[in-house]
Amino acid sequence: MCALLCTGAGYKGSLPDISQQFESKVPKTEVTKGLFKPFDESEGRPNYKKVPRENKAYIDIILKKDKTSPYINDLNDVILILEKMQKCIQKNDSIQKFNAIASSIIDHADYMSKKYANSPERYYISFAKLQSISQQARDIATLRCESQVYIKYLTYQGEGEMYNQKNIDKRIQDFSKELDNAIRIMKDSR
Repeated sequence: MCALLCTGAGYKGSLPDISQQFESKVPKTEVTKGLFKPFDESEGRPNYKKVPRENKAYIDIILKKDKTSPYINDLNDVILILEKMQKCIQKNDSIQKFNAIASSIIDHADYMSKKYANSPERYYISFAKLQSISQQARDIATLRCESQVYIKYLTYQGEGEMYNQKNIDKRIQDFSKELDNAIRIMKDSR
């Protein structure tokens, strides 16, 4: 068998013409004349009108200039992170995930604090609430990390009481309520 394939032996002859039998099955494409004439280099460039950039109505209506303030855009980013934190608390995710989201909240709060330090946005309720939530997230993240280290060495009385799991759970639940309140305030600010 291998000898037949390697020697080039195969079918010799002509195939029948069957194109007429399948002519009705082939879709016919009609060539239509284009609506626009093709661009000819010899005629020169087409004469387009210039964009009236000095016309404020054109810029606002035609170009649809973004009307949201940078503060609202930053706030939208923060809302997404706060909602992630809420899901993390509801699912009772790991300490590492909680701390990663808390770190993101703290970073955004610091960024906004620096960005809007000398602007009227620093007086907004949503701005103050973000700073408060940031501090609470920092405190709980620190408490949870310390509890893993110190709980082995401290009793549940005295100083060790603050690392008790019931105490931590209560603080997380209080934080969750504050988080709900902060999300509502920030969504109302938009």
